[in-house]
Amino acid sequence: MVCMTASNENEENRTTWQSEHLMAFRYVCFPHDTIAEASAEASKRKDDADYLRQLVFCEASFHSAQYQGAFAASDSVLTQIWMKAAYTLRLCMHHGFLVDGIKRDRLPWTGDLAVSLMANAYTFGDSDIVANSLTVLGRAGISKNQDVNGILDYSLWWIICQELFQLYFHDQKHLKREWSRIKDAFHCLIGRDPNGDQDPFLFVYENAWVFIDWVEMEGKTTALQILWWWALNCGIALALRMKDLTTASWLEKRKLSLEEKLLSCGCWDSQVGLWRSSPDSQTHCRHANLLAVVSGLTLPENASSIAHALMGIKLTPVGTPYMKFFECLALSRLGHEADSLRNMRSYWGGMLEKGATTFWEAFDENDLNETAFYDRPFGKSLCHAWGAGPCQCFPQVILGIRPLTDGWNEWTCHSKLLDGSLLNWVDITVPTPHGCIEIKASLESTRITVPSGTTLKLDKISYPGPTDVVFSFVNDSEGLPIDPKTLKEWSAPYRNWHYHPNHVIPPKPEIRGFEGVTMTDVPTVYQLPGNGKTWYMSFIGYDGVGYQSFVAESIDLLHWTNMRASMDLGEEGEFDFGGRVLGAYLYQSYDIKASRILEKRNGLYWSLYGAYAKRGGYEIDPGYEGVATSKDGLRWQREKDEPILSVYDSDCESWEESSIYQPWLVKHDEKFYNFYNAKRMPEWIEQIGLAESSDLLNWRRYPSNPVLRVRKGGFDDTFCADGKVFRDGDHWVMFYFGVNEEGAHIMIAFSRDLHHWTADPEPLYRAHGHPSGLDKQHAHKISLIWNPANETWYMFYCAVGNQGRGIGLITSRPFR
Repeated sequence: MVCMTASNENEENRTTWQSEHLMAFRYVCFPHDTIAEASAEASKRKDDADYLRQLVFCEASFHSAQYQGAFAASDSVLTQIWMKAAYTLRLCMHHGFLVDGIKRDRLPWTGDLAVSLMANAYTFGDSDIVANSLTVLGRAGISKNQDVNGILDYSLWWIICQELFQLYFHDQKHLKREWSRIKDAFHCLIGRDPNGDQDPFLFVYENAWVFIDWVEMEGKTTALQILWWWALNCGIALALRMKDLTTASWLEKRKLSLEEKLLSCGCWDSQVGLWRSSPDSQTHCRHANLLAVVSGLTLPENASSIAHALMGIKLTPVGTPYMKFFECLALSRLGHEADSLRNMRSYWGGMLEKGATTFWEAFDENDLNETAFYDRPFGKSLCHAWGAGPCQCFPQVILGIRPLTDGWNEWTCHSKLLDGSLLNWVDITVPTPHGCIEIKASLESTRITVPSGTTLKLDKISYPGPTDVVFSFVNDSEGLPIDPKTLKEWSAPYRNWHYHPNHVIPPKPEIRGFEGVTMTDVPTVYQLPGNGKTWYMSFIGYDGVGYQSFVAESIDLLHWTNMRASMDLGEEGEFDFGGRVLGAYLYQSYDIKASRILEKRNGLYWSLYGAYAKRGGYEIDPGYEGVATSKDGLRWQREKDEPILSVYDSDCESWEESSIYQPWLVKHDEKFYNFYNAKRMPEWIEQIGLAESSDLLNWRRYPSNPVLRVRKGGFDDTFCADGKVFRDGDHWVMFYFGVNEEGAHIMIAFSRDLHHWTADPEPLYRAHGHPSGLDKQHAHKISLIWNPANETWYMFYCAVGNQGRGIGLITSRPFR
C-alpha cells in the first residue's frame, strides 16, 4: 500500500492519501507538484526534495508462508531459477488466495492456478490456499454464456485443477463440498449446444473467449478440444473418488466419443503423427501437441513424432511461461528429460540474464521492450504465478519425484541422477501431507528419505516410511577405454558429409583496413543472448606479420558479412604481441545441439585465446594462452596481463615444452576445463592436454596429461590437436584433427568423465575429400553448429588446398 501524508506547520489537520488497492511495484512516481500541494508546509518547502520524499511511505503486505520444499544443484543457474520461481510464487500468495500476479490483476485465474497449484505442491505444500482459490472461482459459476474468469478454456482448467488438487493434497472434504458444482459444470458445458448433446466437441458459443495462450495461432479448436478431453478424464477420476459410478459412466462415454472424433475429423494428421491447429487447417499446432501429451491423450506410438516437433522450431513457439511449463512437462513425459531440463534452463535462465528477480508473464528473448504488454509500455507483469513452473518441473524431471496416489500416500522417484543432465549432484526436498521427502543424489550415491505414512514405489519394490533408502554406484567403467562397437555407434551421427562448393570466408576476405590478409583460419561460430537470428564467426587472418582476430556475421550460416577486427594485437614485449587467436568462448550450454550462446560471468563475456609473442612468421614458438573479456561479445580485450599457460610454467611437462597452442573452454559443475594442444620438438609431435580452474584466471594442469595422444601409424600419427568438446547425451565428444603423411583430418574421440578419452581410429572427414581440391592438404580446426531450422549439422573448418587457406564448410545434408 502506498501512502502520502502531509500536515501544516502545527502538525494539525494531517492530510493522507493512500492507494485504493494493494499495489506491487519496483518504482513509484509522485509528481513533484502533487506533493507540494499537499499542505501549506509542503508548499512552503516545495524545493526541499528530501522533505517531500519523507511524506511518501509504503506499508508492506506479505503472505505468511514457510518454504517447505528446497532445491540445490551443482548447476548454480538451476538453483537460481528454482529460488526465483519459489519467490515468485510466494509473492503471488495473497489474502489466502493464489493470484495471477501482484502488479496488475491480483486475482485468481484457473489457467494460472494449474501451474501455481503444482508449483505450490512442491514448494509450500499449502492446501488451504488452493482450496480457497478453487472455491472462490467455482462460486462465480459456469452458466450458458458465462465461464470461469470469462474464458472458455479456464472453465475446463477449473475442473482439471480439482483433480490435480486431490492428487497432490487429498482434500476429501473439499471434494465432497464441491462435487455438485463440478457435476453442474459438466451439465452446463455439454448442454450449451443448441443442437443437443450428440456432438462430443465442446460447443463454442458466440463471442466466447478461447484463450489457450498469448500467441497468434491459426486455430485453437484442437487445443481446446484436447483440454476438453482432459477435463472429461479428470471428471471421471473425481467421480470414481466420489463413488458416483453413474456420472463416471456418462463422462466416460463422452470422452470416448470425443477421442474418436478428434482422431477422425482432421485434427489428427496421421501421415506425420502430429495434431493440427483445427480440422480444416494444414498447420500443426505446438499447443495442441504438448497438451495431448500432458493430458495423456497421446498414444505411445506417436510419442517420437511429437517429441521431435516440440524440440524443433517449425511449430509456432509458446508465448508465456504458462505454456512453456507444460511444454517442458510434455518433453519429460515423452522420455526427453534432459531436453526438457535444457529447455527450462534456457528459457527461465534467459529471464535471469535480462535481470529478472521474479519471473514474468511472458518472455521472448528477442523482445527489445521487456516491460511492454497489451499495447501498454509497462503493461507486463514481472511477477506472475504461472512463471513458477520450475518449482514442480525440476524435481520431477531431474529425479522423477511424483505422487502415484492421492496425497502422496504412494509415490515414486528415480534412483539415479538424470542421464544427460550434466549434474554432479542435486539436493531436493518436497513437502507432502505426511512430511517431507528428501533426496540427496550424486554421481556416487542417492539417499532417499521416505516420510512416515507414505510408501516409495521404485523398481517394483515398495519402501514403506519412515525409512532411508540408499543406492551406491561404483562407476569403475568411466576410466576404461570405450569398445569399438560403442565408438562406431557414437560416431555415426557425425559421418557422411556434403560439401559447400567454396570457402565461406576466403583466404583474402577484403576486410577494410586489413587488406594484407592472405590466409584465414580457426573459425568459431557463436550467438549472443537475445539475438537468435544472427550468427557470429570469429576467425583469424594472417597478413605476413601476425595473427589478428576478426568477427563476421550471418543470418543463414552461408553468407558472412560485416567483417571487422575483434581483438587487437598486444604491445611489443607482451606475450601476445605477435597474435591473439580467439575462439575458446564460455557458452551457456555445452550440449552438442545447444545454440552456441555466450554466457556472462560477472557481467562480462569470457574467452581463452591462443597467443604468440613474436611477429614475422606463422606460429613462431613459443605459443601461450591468455584470457579475454568482452562487454558485447564482439570486441575483446585482455583480462589478465600474464598468460594463463606457458612453456615456462613450473608444471609444464616435456610433451609440451616447445609451444602451447589453441585452447578450448568447457564449463561443467561450476568448474572450468581447458583442452589445449601443445608441441614437443624437434620431432614436432602435438597432443592434447587438460588444465582446470575455478575462476578462469588461474589454471592447474591435469597430472595425467596428455589426455589424447598420437597413435603411430594412424591418421593422428604426429598430431592430435585443437580439441572441441561437447556433451552428447550420457557422454562427452571431442572433435579434433589428426595429422599423418596424407595431411590433416577431422577426427573424433569420446569420454565419460572428461579425463579419459578413446579416439575413433577412422576420420570423420579426410583431407583432400573436397572434389575441387579445396582441402587437398588439410581439413582441420572445426566449429560444429546444429541448425534446428533445417535440422542440419554445419561443420566449419580450415580448408587448405588449391585455393589457399580459408574457411570451408561441410554439412550433414546436401546443399540445395
